[in-house]
Amino acid sequence: MNYLFDTHFHLDLQKDRVAAIRHIEENRIYTIAVTNLPDLYRKELGEVVSKYIRLALGFHPELVHQYKKQIPLMWDLLHETRYIGEVGLDFVDKMYEGEQVDFFSELVERCRYDGNKIITIHSRKAVSKVLDILGENYRFKAILHWFTGNKDELKEAVERGCYFSVNGAMINSKRFLEILPLIPANRLLLETDSPFTCFKRIHSEALRDIEVNLGEYKQDVDVWGNFRRLLGTNF
Repeated sequence: MNYLFDTHFHLDLQKDRVAAIRHIEENRIYTIAVTNLPDLYRKELGEVVSKYIRLALGFHPELVHQYKKQIPLMWDLLHETRYIGEVGLDFVDKMYEGEQVDFFSELVERCRYDGNKIITIHSRKAVSKVLDILGENYRFKAILHWFTGNKDELKEAVERGCYFSVNGAMINSKRFLEILPLIPANRLLLETDSPFTCFKRIHSEALRDIEVNLGEYKQDVDVWGNFRRLLGTNF
């Protein structure tokens, strides 16, 4: 039996967290709830208990400069969780590019040989640098969240063993659909990036729509099987 899952969901940004958790449990949605700062992860950790939710320790790249005092907390908490995210690079604003690179590089090195870690990565206008930092010799599972790179970057990411999480906005993007055939079916996962792409959509319905629409373009895709293989062990 295939269940619903979501590899990138912002639980802490939901208007009604209690209702969101209830919906996840009632619909048995296996959810990786990413966070944007270490102290938010720590806060959520003390408040969220659910069979279907795993909190991810995150530090959004756009917040690294403003909240750099939380970097030591990130390292203190790193050993406590299997799930890391949202982390990565965002080069839309290049002002603090160097600080982002330094932080993400250290994170990757701290996790490089931990085969149990699953890291969901933000790479807006920074795919090439993200791949440079990842390198070829890493043991964790890397998920490129909302991939917007070009064909050459995609091919390199595939060669590096990356997974790709797909949301509704991506399925509606002509640019993404042009490169979708280049992604192996066994590397595709689902995400909503809720609340940023779901808006008024019901969580479970949004996931089902993404899965159905993705299947129209990749008929041999088994996203649930991919998710189980990504986990390797129990959720």
